[in-house]
Amino acid sequence: MSGGRHDLSGAGGRPVSLLLRAGPIEAVLFDYGLTLVHFERPVEAVEAAQVAIAARIEAAGHRRPDVAVLREAVHDRVEAEVGAHEASGALEEVDVAALQQRAFADIGLDLDAGLREQCSVLVQEAWWHGVRPYPDALPTLRVLRESSLRIGICSNAAYHSASVHGQLAHVGFAALLDAAVFSGEVGWRKPSPRLFEAALSALGTSAAGTVFVGDRVREDIRGAADAGMRTVLIVRDGAGAQEEAAENAPDAIITSLSELPALLLDESQL
Repeated sequence: MSGGRHDLSGAGGRPVSLLLRAGPIEAVLFDYGLTLVHFERPVEAVEAAQVAIAARIEAAGHRRPDVAVLREAVHDRVEAEVGAHEASGALEEVDVAALQQRAFADIGLDLDAGLREQCSVLVQEAWWHGVRPYPDALPTLRVLRESSLRIGICSNAAYHSASVHGQLAHVGFAALLDAAVFSGEVGWRKPSPRLFEAALSALGTSAAGTVFVGDRVREDIRGAADAGMRTVLIVRDGAGAQEEAAENAPDAIITSLSELPALLLDESQL
């Protein structure tokens, strides 16, 4: 099912979406993971990062940890704890630095904050190699940006802020964005209104003039609608989310980001 079911006839012959009928659109905010990109574990890069971390720890005067222990007792443990926090539905964001500190301490390493941050950066930059932009993401962002809409990202991501923003540059998104705000920077996760408010402020637009695009009903659709935005649900892989969405009434449902320009732009912008 696409956003077409929400279309109303336009005077110029091309259907005009309900999104446009509701008033001028100034900006579009996107969720990040599973909306613009998906992830595959970059096994070799993660392993190389553990080797580099072990060397960095030894160079700082600590005993050199075993690489397998680092991977399992720190990297994989922290990933699992972050995943469990996400699955809990908690609105307050988890403190990843505190999780890392405890994980290192449990293998007998009392690292100062600066060294832990260096280790975190090495891991997060390794994960850049596992980011896979969807084929429709960059072309759609370019079209919308060229239409003079403001473009931003508002996403749940608890990890090291500079590394997450660096990832956007790595995959080619940074130059197409006016703002990007992540939960780790704000301390609150979607659907908390605090994260949406921070993203709108960074983007410099009003909720009424902004459309939110995401893949999750609770976090993206209900959260953004409660914050006053129009919403678009992207469903790439099945009808389950569409059935759930029927009860939460996004303003449009799409199966590809390439459908967005026709929904968000009037004929003069296409």
